[in-house]
Amino acid sequence: MNGKIEFLHVKNDTTYNIPLVLDESVISSGIALISLWHTLADESYRVIWPQDKKKPLIANSWVAVYTVQGCGKIQLKDRSVLTLNGNNIIFLKPTEIISYHCAGLLWEQYWMEFIPTSMMQIPLLKKGVIYQGEPFNNALNEVAELISMGSPLKNTLAVASLTKVIYQWICLISENESKDRQLIRFENLLAELHASVQKRWSVADMAQRMQCSETWLRRLFLRYTGKTPKEYYLDARLELAQSLLRQEGSSVSQVADMLSFFDSFHFSKAFKNKFGYAPSAVNKIKDRHADGTGRED
Repeated sequence: MNGKIEFLHVKNDTTYNIPLVLDESVISSGIALISLWHTLADESYRVIWPQDKKKPLIANSWVAVYTVQGCGKIQLKDRSVLTLNGNNIIFLKPTEIISYHCAGLLWEQYWMEFIPTSMMQIPLLKKGVIYQGEPFNNALNEVAELISMGSPLKNTLAVASLTKVIYQWICLISENESKDRQLIRFENLLAELHASVQKRWSVADMAQRMQCSETWLRRLFLRYTGKTPKEYYLDARLELAQSLLRQEGSSVSQVADMLSFFDSFHFSKAFKNKFGYAPSAVNKIKDRHADGTGRED
């Protein structure tokens, strides 16, 4: 959805800030979903609670924030600041949040507020790193498509699917609590790549950060992400480029330069190889999808 929407639960609007569930909770096995947002925020995006939150804070509710790409920061009442980079998931209590904002070129995230309807051992303030985000991204896209149909039955199915994703995140965080130093360094490297994806990273730079050989770095990437270091870094840049091109005023040449591609030709070729269409067609593809779902103008 571009531009304004009729019902906002925060005042701040973005390039798209889609409330996937609006005026009523949807209850399925495991959770009652209060609100679900898919936000692509730019550098101007900042939300302050509770003044920017139209729906009341609920003491027994939880917030799950899944960062697809980019970087965001959340300030809590204890004055701590959480930094969320691409492929991060974290669970918070909404009553402890003061504000949150985009901390880079953009911050694409799913923000969901829910109340557990059964026993859930939710890990509070424990950040999870998702090495392969595509399955979760696809699952959340399916949830969005189900909700966009406007059917109560489809809404219930969507929330059931979302409940499964939340349980998967809880299990992932629980299983990753005991990490060796090398895995911690690897996760820090991934966080740094997402936070400064516009930098021109070489495999040698990554290996130096990890304090390991390039051969061993390649093994780590293949083991945890299923991609080589070059493939992972290129995909992160191209996915960010796709989102930047969705924003008004961003040209192909500007995005290519912003993300340190050699030139527009090489950028366009890599973009088309990944997505199947030219970067100049991003908004046409988006509008075609919007016409099919009825969610965008």
